Amino acid sequence: MTLRPVFFCILLLTASSAAAQNPSTSDAALAEPVIAAETAFAKAFQDCDRAAADSLTTKDFTFTDFNGMTYSRTWFLETVEACERTLVRIEPMHVSLNDGDRSALVVSKYHQFVDNEPMPIHQLAHLLVRDEGTWRVAHHHSTVMQSGAGPSDGKAFTQLQGGTSSNTPEGFSPTVARYTGVAGDVNPDPIATEKAAMDAALTYASAFQNCQTRRVDRLLSTDYLISGFNGMTYTRPWMLDGTEECYHDLQRIEPLQLRLYGEHTAVLLGRYHQFVSGAAADLRHLTVVLFREGGEWRVAYHYSTTFNENVGSAEGKLFYSVGGDSTITSIPFPNRIVPQQ
Repeated sequence: MTLRPVFFCILLLTASSAAAQNPSTSDAALAEPVIAAETAFAKAFQDCDRAAADSLTTKDFTFTDFNGMTYSRTWFLETVEACERTLVRIEPMHVSLNDGDRSALVVSKYHQFVDNEPMPIHQLAHLLVRDEGTWRVAHHHSTVMQSGAGPSDGKAFTQLQGGTSSNTPEGFSPTVARYTGVAGDVNPDPIATEKAAMDAALTYASAFQNCQTRRVDRLLSTDYLISGFNGMTYTRPWMLDGTEECYHDLQRIEPLQLRLYGEHTAVLLGRYHQFVSGAAADLRHLTVVLFREGGEWRVAYHYSTTFNENVGSAEGKLFYSVGGDSTITSIPFPNRIVPQQ
């Protein structure tokens, strides 16, 4: 696998054993180094420590921001070095482990102060991979939490709310889950493995659009979560209920990049189109994390963020992206921008 602070608050390092899948004490203990890596990532960002940020991220690390834009690793390291954040704190809410505990998905609250001013609270998702005993962040995706937007039922975390960042931790511990299904035989052809992961993600979108509830059920991982444009995270039963309601006229994923980590973890970055009751919804950036369970690729996490190219950084974008509404027909894929060296 590839792998001037004014305030500083230490993240809680003890994971709760009261998890959604009743993890054992050993499961919680396994999550501790993952959470420690999250703490170190936040500290490196706050302390403007480029060397630490470099060591805590994979070489193909990507950063999807609140505006739906995905930035390069070079841009991220330059942002760390720019030293604008006077507080960075990550408060994990959910940790899931996969692939023999070599990959982890962490869903968190993300607090920031910039020049001593509190920023909006973000919902943050990190995919981490373990390389020779070291946990590194492979992908970062964050969205501003909007308390009044989106459905109110089906939320996975009752403690989620909008507002501005605080300089003291809230004190809750994350739930922990493990994907313990038999992985099955691995195809020795990496291209075939990549295609299988891609097909699973595209079939997932098609099955949801076509109200194929049983098919969606088979495509969802045991601990599936979906985070929307409002920064709220919803449960697996909520997703299945949404499939049954059959209100999507169109749902389409346009892949921009797929990356494999080890034999059983993949991350897909793409554009996400929707029509609901004949009306086009906003065009969104999509992160899909897939885990291989029982020999089949399944979607473990879905995170979409509205494109808004008029806010955030104009530099360092990995993909050329614009906002607007979803389209019925596929639009040309943007060229990948070679990151600055």
